[in-house]
Amino acid sequence: MAFGDHIFVSRFRGVYTHHGIDCGDGWVIHYNGPTPLHCVVRRATWEEFGGGDPISVRPYAATERPHEPRGAWEFLGSRQLQRLLDACTGRLLGDDVDTSREAVVARAESRLGEGGFDFLFNNCEHFATWCKTGLSTSRQIESLWSALAEPHRSLLPRATQVGLA
Repeated sequence: MAFGDHIFVSRFRGVYTHHGIDCGDGWVIHYNGPTPLHCVVRRATWEEFGGGDPISVRPYAATERPHEPRGAWEFLGSRQLQRLLDACTGRLLGDDVDTSREAVVARAESRLGEGGFDFLFNNCEHFATWCKTGLSTSRQIESLWSALAEPHRSLLPRATQVGLA
C-alpha cells in the first residue's frame, strides 16, 4: 500500500467494505462519523481506519476509468444520474483526469470536513473512487441495485407452473 492508493477493509465478515485514500504517512482520508447522518470526510490513522481488520488495496489499471454499469443498475440509468449529480456538485472532472498519486490525495484533501454522506449516492466508496478516477461510483451499490432488480431465479419455474409468469 502506498501514497494515493484506494484502500478498503471488509466489515461484519464481508457484508460490506469501507473505503478511503491512503495518504502515505500512516493516515487515511475517508468518510467517518458516529452515524450516517454525522459522517464527514476526515483523516484517521491506519489503525482507526482498519479497526482491527486487514486493509487491502483496490487495484486499478493505469488508464482505468470506473467500470461500466451492468444489468439493472445500467437500466436504472446510474451512469447518467451519477454524472448529473457530479456535475451539480462540481465533482465531474471529465475524461482527462490527472490520476497521479499526488492528484488523488489532493482531491481527497479538497473534501476534508465535507458532510453530505448518502448511502446510495455519496458513500465512502463513491468518495474513494472519485478521488482515484474522477467519477464517483460504488460497486457495492451497483450490486445492491442489481440484486434488488433481478427476479429470484429459483421462483421462476414454480411461477410458470402455476401460471404466474
